[in-house]
Amino acid sequence: MPSIYFDNSTTTRPSEKTVSKMLPFFYGRWGAPLAPHHLGQELLPAIKESLNHIYKLLNIKKTDAFVFTSSGAEAVNHVFYSVYHDVTRLTGKNQFITSNIEEAPATMLINRLEDWTCVGRILKANPSGYISPEAVADAITPRTALVSLAWANGLTGVINPIAEISAICQEKDVLLHIDATHVLGKLFFQLEDINPAFLTFNGDHLHAPKGTGGLYIKEGIKCSSFIVGGMDQGGKRAGTLNVPALVGLGEASCEALEAQDLMCTEVARLRDLFETQITSSIPHTQIFFQDQHRLPHISAIAFAGINNEALLFALNRKGVYASMGGGNFQQLKLILMASARDEALASSTLSFSFCKDNSEDEVMHAVEIIKDCVLKLRKLSSHLYFHH
Repeated sequence: MPSIYFDNSTTTRPSEKTVSKMLPFFYGRWGAPLAPHHLGQELLPAIKESLNHIYKLLNIKKTDAFVFTSSGAEAVNHVFYSVYHDVTRLTGKNQFITSNIEEAPATMLINRLEDWTCVGRILKANPSGYISPEAVADAITPRTALVSLAWANGLTGVINPIAEISAICQEKDVLLHIDATHVLGKLFFQLEDINPAFLTFNGDHLHAPKGTGGLYIKEGIKCSSFIVGGMDQGGKRAGTLNVPALVGLGEASCEALEAQDLMCTEVARLRDLFETQITSSIPHTQIFFQDQHRLPHISAIAFAGINNEALLFALNRKGVYASMGGGNFQQLKLILMASARDEALASSTLSFSFCKDNSEDEVMHAVEIIKDCVLKLRKLSSHLYFHH
């Protein structure tokens, strides 16, 4: 039985073209890029091409800095530690602001920095599932060093009003870091309209290989190295450049840009079809944040009366893969409760995230499997929730 993968916010399958483009750099072209001989120099065109693809995806200028990292988590760590090193230590500005719907790196780094005499401020999401510009403005003080927010939530799909938040940060002369992991290739934007100091992302959400990520640093912004030990990547990150992985990220970035129209039209249509079929064929279901500004590929759906863990287990046995959070994410239940949703309903919610490889046949087949699992689980728990 072929599996149906609707968990693309957790990770994506590397594209075949990406993998095939990487292979020569494991075998024949394995040199170190900084080596002053042919084995190093022959890598430079591929590195330049890959970086060009990444710069185009991010829509950034050649004069801006980009650091290739081993993950989005490393990139986020780089931002926090460099701001602590370059700003807090020198100016005394020691307040770091994030939100209660962020992923693990930002929330855990706030806790780490509090051990170093910094002050963390956790903003609350509003009932619409996003962080309001007013909340950011109210939280900023003369001692604020950094505001760090995700551009959009990877489980609910709700998009933060980043342009407005950025304008507030610029007005108050505060650095802004945006995690763009879930929006790249899914949202049209001009980065100069948003103008963040830092932007990070995780490559394996773009059909790039695992172990890839990136950090954009706006021209003129100081950002000390996080991993020291050499002049690799302009002194921003030591360690021999992982050329196969960079080539993979470059190819995946190129493909993401080419597929952006598809993501915003056809994948959005599949997501909407999925939601319509679920709500029309399964009673007592609810789509969260359907009226909000959402990413085109993510849906959070509550199946009243069922524990989401039990439903996820049942779907897993049938080869349909979704998410309830965990890992790099907070639990979806906690994210929904942070947006003032009922705890019982939040506990029954799963997140489904689609990609350009999904088909309408998969959507329709998945709906039938989900309906069967939901009805069976409800029958088991009918004495608690439903009366037949």
